[in-house]
Amino acid sequence: MSDRYRDEYQGGYQGGYDDRTRAYGRQDPYAAPSPGPKPGSGLKFDVGPFVGGVVATAITTFLAGWVATAIVQAVYNRTDTRVFWMYGLSDPWIAGIYGALAAVLAGAFMLLLFQAVPSPTTFFSWIAGLIVVAVIVLPFLAAGAITAAIGAAIVNGLMGFVIVALLSTTAAKTYHGRP
Repeated sequence: MSDRYRDEYQGGYQGGYDDRTRAYGRQDPYAAPSPGPKPGSGLKFDVGPFVGGVVATAITTFLAGWVATAIVQAVYNRTDTRVFWMYGLSDPWIAGIYGALAAVLAGAFMLLLFQAVPSPTTFFSWIAGLIVVAVIVLPFLAAGAITAAIGAAIVNGLMGFVIVALLSTTAAKTYHGRP
């Protein structure tokens, strides 16, 4: 083996095929794409779909609160249980409005978590879950009648479940993590 062969092919290149005709600095169009996001690209978050998801969650929570309140009130009226409870005796709209407002506030809180913490969906699930437990339990501490507490706990629990489930799904589809 000549010294020229060893110096040119073995010493200068460390294995594989070297296309010396390829222009330097140009990307190979047939190369496999690089895995993962580019360094320094930061947060991958789709704001438009997230805001749409929050609005859809607010609408869904409004409807869930309105329907659940109407059903609980119908049961109370059917059984002649005339109790005063937190959503009033005749207007189921107030529960829906509270639920929609809670959904918007939860969406804003989730957006804040996206900017501030490394695992926003985990923190949101824990915080929102604890708040849902609180809004289910608190009517039992504040209501005068157990029937009023049961009705409020059912409506609050349903709206809380809707908010946590839908916003968690929205976050999973719009948040792509950090590099």
